[in-house]
Amino acid sequence: MNDADVWAEAVKGVKRLQVNRYVEEIKPKEVDIRSDKEITVTFEVLKNGKSVAKDDFSQMDGMLAKRFKREEFKVEAVLDLHGVTEKDAAVKVCDFIKAAYGARKRCVLIVTGKGSSDELFSEKGVLRKAVPNWLAHSEISPLILAYKNPSEEKGGAGALYILLRKNSSVRKGL
Repeated sequence: MNDADVWAEAVKGVKRLQVNRYVEEIKPKEVDIRSDKEITVTFEVLKNGKSVAKDDFSQMDGMLAKRFKREEFKVEAVLDLHGVTEKDAAVKVCDFIKAAYGARKRCVLIVTGKGSSDELFSEKGVLRKAVPNWLAHSEISPLILAYKNPSEEKGGAGALYILLRKNSSVRKGL
């Protein structure tokens, strides 16, 4: 048996498929795009999102994370918590993040201070420890994409460099 006979035996019973080889014959499927609906991200939608932890860049693509780590985003608003009690600071942080997000700010800085101790047995840096917990486990967490301690020039361990999610809601009356 030669090669041609072997091949003929192997493909016996195989049927050729009909293939549309000409693009002109393919009709595109009509897609109906509604222009009357605007896509917006509301606080309720974001609220169901994943909360973020300090130095967690998993919700960003590689280039955005690299830019954030290098602190290439301009700080657009600063909240200084020096001299503020823990109870008042919680409200101020929440209001500050919501206001910054509402004003379409992208990068903000919260200065907690490194903490000072006048008394021998008092806790040092109460706000420095508390603010990251508020950012990760509160109603403002879905508004935050990432946060970290900035370089020493921007406050170091006594501050938090925060990147907010993009606010795509349409401003009314503009």
